[in-house]
Order: sequence, then C-alpha cells, then structure tokens
Amino acid sequence: MKQLFVGITALVIFAIVIIGLQLARVNSYTKRGNYNLKPWQHINPHAAFRVLFAGDSTAVGTGLDDNSQSTSGLLSRDFPDFDVENYSRNGLRLKGLTDILNTMQDKTFDLAVLQIGANDIIDFTPLEDIKKEEHRVLDLALHIAKKVLILHSGDVGQAPMFIWPVNWIFTWRSLKVREIYIQSQDDRVSYLDIYALNKGKNFNGCYAGDNLHLNKKGYAMWYGYIKDQLQQLHWL
Repeated sequence: MKQLFVGITALVIFAIVIIGLQLARVNSYTKRGNYNLKPWQHINPHAAFRVLFAGDSTAVGTGLDDNSQSTSGLLSRDFPDFDVENYSRNGLRLKGLTDILNTMQDKTFDLAVLQIGANDIIDFTPLEDIKKEEHRVLDLALHIAKKVLILHSGDVGQAPMFIWPVNWIFTWRSLKVREIYIQSQDDRVSYLDIYALNKGKNFNGCYAGDNLHLNKKGYAMWYGYIKDQLQQLHWL
C-alpha cells in the first residue's frame, strides 16, 4: 500500500511539473505571435466562381505578417477572377463554425474550404462531440456550397510548442480526429489528409515565432496541398 501511495504521489508530481512547464512554454511563445491579422478576402460580385474559406486561425493565416500569403490569399493570387470570401476567426472550434455557417444559409458558393479542428484537438473537445459537430458543419456547408474540402491541422503534436508527453497526447487526438474526418467523405466532400501528406517531410523553418502556427513557408506548403487536391478532383 505504501509503495502504491508513493507511486501515485510521484505520478501526480510528474503531471504537475509537466503541466507547469507546458503552460510556461505556451505563455512564452504566445508573446511572440502575431494575432492581429485579418482574413484575406477578394470580393468580386460578378465572378463566375465563388469560394468560401471558413475556419480557425489556420484559415485566417495567423503567424503571417501579410494575409495575402494565407491559403485564401494564395488562391486569389492564382485565380484572381474568383470571388473569395473568408469567415475565419482565431480560436474557432467546430461548434463556432456551425454558428457562423448558420448565419450564411442564404449564400451560394461553388466551393467551400473549411480549415477547422485544431482547437478542438488542443482544447480536449470530446471526440463524440467532434464527430457530431463535424457532421453539422458539413450539412450546413453543403447547403450553400456545391463542393466542400475539409482539413484540420495534421499532427498538432508535431508543433514545437508542445513538450513530451503532451505532444504524444495531441498526436493521438489528431489521429482520432483524422479518422472522423476520413469517414465523412463522399462525392461532394473531400478530406485533405495533411497528416499523410506531411509524412517524411522536413518542417524546419515552417513555423512562426509562437512555434504553433505556420509561417510563409508553412502556409505555402499547405496551399500546395489544397490546390493539388482540388485540381486532382477537377474542382478547380
């Protein structure tokens, strides 16, 4: 019994130390971040092709100094005649995106690119809730868009902000969310599997100062994935 008590005490102390170190790291790195960026939009009322971007900070382009280097901005660069609307917010979770899409049911788009799920992974949203909200998000998006590309952040645990064993926990949660998203695909919904696409790649120099969000190089890589998949699907 005494050994069990000692073991539990040691485990609790270890957990407290890890949590303290991780919180200190988050506090230190977030001070280096730029969280004032506005989502890129290119409004063209007469466009023949309309694209919706919606989601969390990865759709805003947080980590950049110039929002034209975000995924929506890079799409506008390559397709300047497109109408590109962006309804993204830092810290947004699936539930928040549901609320946003609920207000947009009178709009129509040819394509929706949804970058959402990283905050649900980090904030420990229950997996069952993630599954339900992801289905709601897709139902609402499909009501206003002909095609939907959905992605989350790949392996959250890969971000340099997170220490061991926190990074392992976030990797596990990323893989569980990946399974949920994969199962939602059909002829109108495609999942962009960043986790698989990132396999074996070197990410040195891809993260912004907060060691969580991407920088110009990282967002360019993501956009390359998005563009390639859309072209393979013949959705562009």
